[in-house]
Amino acid sequence: MIIKVLVPGSCGELAQGWRDGQPFMITCPIGLYSKALVTDKTSAKTGMGKKAHMALKTTTSYMGCESFPLGLSLESQLPTGKGMAASTADIVAVIQAVATAIDEELEPEEISEIAAGIEPTDGIFYPGIVQMNYMTGELIKSYGNAPKMIIAMFDMGGSINTVEFHSEYHGHEDSPKELLEAIDKLDVDFSPRQIAHVATLSAQANQKLVPKPHLEEIIKYSATLGALGVNVAHSGTMVGVLFAPDESMKHVMEAVEKIREKFPELEYFETERLISGGYDIEQR
Repeated sequence: MIIKVLVPGSCGELAQGWRDGQPFMITCPIGLYSKALVTDKTSAKTGMGKKAHMALKTTTSYMGCESFPLGLSLESQLPTGKGMAASTADIVAVIQAVATAIDEELEPEEISEIAAGIEPTDGIFYPGIVQMNYMTGELIKSYGNAPKMIIAMFDMGGSINTVEFHSEYHGHEDSPKELLEAIDKLDVDFSPRQIAHVATLSAQANQKLVPKPHLEEIIKYSATLGALGVNVAHSGTMVGVLFAPDESMKHVMEAVEKIREKFPELEYFETERLISGGYDIEQR
């Protein structure tokens, strides 16, 4: 018996902030994954960090069991400390793999409850693109499937501890009115251009919390190259330059080279597309 669960990571968030004293984020899933694998051929647990072990223990208890005798391995394409939802992807992959092996797969709301009990959680496991409370895991709104925007990803360098960040800024003041109004407009205009507008406003608002050097210059220069806007990892180091879904990849890569020349302190990571969130389960 083998159970494989894939959970996507993210390029930061499309937006993150506070409204009416409550935190929110809008997900930005991409096609890089954490993979949990359960097998009955061994009882070994491999590739598991502290948070993954917590997910294993919590899920086993949630499913009404005292122990998990099967083998469990974890692999990830996501670097940690960059704001790419690496911890969430690991935690959720373990939760779903363990639950499926014991009984049956969990609903996203159940996963969210368990994951948020371990650390502030990204909503990349919800289908489509969603807005959620990242501290409690509560789903606020679902926007449906993602327009497959192209994201050229750059790393500002260093790393940020997400748990420490959210602990330090817990109870922060509400986000700027302009950003909140732009987010509200997504209800009727979930287009690439409006998404990018929201992402750019959110990136700018986040400058007083986790400043990204030369962000305004990056935004303005990227626009001259045909980019729709820029998003960031609000508690990480990644910056995404957003292009329309139908933009040619040749043009995007030419823009990447120009951005690298203009801002040599940026480390190009790779180019991905915005995808719909969720998880894939394979059993055999």
